[in-house]
Amino acid sequence: MNWMGIAVGSVIALFAGMQLLMWIKAKRSVGSPAPDTSSIDGPAASDTRRLYYFYSASCGPCRAIKPLVEKLRQTHRNLIPVDVAQNLDLARQFGIAGTPSFILVSEGAVREVLLGGQSERKLLDLLAGG
Repeated sequence: MNWMGIAVGSVIALFAGMQLLMWIKAKRSVGSPAPDTSSIDGPAASDTRRLYYFYSASCGPCRAIKPLVEKLRQTHRNLIPVDVAQNLDLARQFGIAGTPSFILVSEGAVREVLLGGQSERKLLDLLAGG
């Protein structure tokens, strides 16, 4: 038997299974009430539609999307970056299992959960309600 092939296949299957579980958990939160975010909302507190960007300083994909997020924040105060290291309790309340993650909250409820990096068009659509 090829034990090396079995070991590699098992690791790949485990990784894929973990990714699938994270995705299922994220999608289950859609429609649920959003946790209290008043401590981080700042000027967007009165906005009924907010997009939270959960990131980690040590995350490669987060660093790659950072310039796009900073660009969009210049014109969209309702895009709110959340460092999971500084806001671990809030990240847990939202069910964040990996970064980068985007959570759209509208009228107090989670409306959409996106895992991983996103395109500028997709983020603009979420921010504007399209």
